[in-house]
Amino acid sequence: MKKDFPHTKRIKVNDQLISYFFRKGGQESIVFVHGFGASKDTFLEAFGIQEFQSFSMLATDLIGFGDSDKPANFSYLLKKQAKILERTIDLLDLNRFHLVAHSMGGIIGIELGEIIPDSLCSFINVEGNITAEDCTMSKRVAEMGEEHFAREGFEGLKHSIAKEAKKTQSRPLEDYLKSLSKATPRSLYKSSISTVHESNHGDLLTRFARLPFYKCYVYGEKNKGIFPAEDLLRQEEIPLFYVSKSGHSMMKENPKEFYDLVLRIIQQSS
Repeated sequence: MKKDFPHTKRIKVNDQLISYFFRKGGQESIVFVHGFGASKDTFLEAFGIQEFQSFSMLATDLIGFGDSDKPANFSYLLKKQAKILERTIDLLDLNRFHLVAHSMGGIIGIELGEIIPDSLCSFINVEGNITAEDCTMSKRVAEMGEEHFAREGFEGLKHSIAKEAKKTQSRPLEDYLKSLSKATPRSLYKSSISTVHESNHGDLLTRFARLPFYKCYVYGEKNKGIFPAEDLLRQEEIPLFYVSKSGHSMMKENPKEFYDLVLRIIQQSS
């Protein structure tokens, strides 16, 4: 890896400041979308990989997360997040791009693919929500109710993650906790409600399968055979890939294999 990490930049989109990493490269780009409670730092390692130097690369903090604005009056609907991401991509003049979206970000990726299908070269869906069973942390947050989550649920969630990170000496969990701590109770709760709703009622599998460009789905090997979506994706003939020695946060748990896979998929789809 070439340690050439980007500086944080900011851009105003719909009167909101969006924090992002961006590096100008070739005509084709890679756009990364983080998941629930995470941030653009999820994909920081990608910017230090020599093999990606020929691509322009973008990773943003979604509204309410990381260092982006966290307005109290924003809906935090994932459809709205996709619209803001579309505008950001347009302002940065990215015409053709490969999309890599993780977890909750996978729903945003489906929305984005429906809004601007001609701009996408491929879509690598990284354990993105497809069915109701894919909701784990987001479901727990949604079931608390907003008042309870704001009053004590958020602190309890951070405490449990910190405890697990210490017990397992997990650097990925420590990194996730740092990103999670930058969110607000409202941005997390409202995002969890939208995530659970779309996973239950958004017909995500059908919509993902119908996207008119190359798409595939990636699991951490530790999650192989756990979620019902895996067989459903296989039935839809969506290519499935697995990253060894990792679970949900594979880009942190096994970054070399993950990004080697991303590069290989991009090259094949092109």
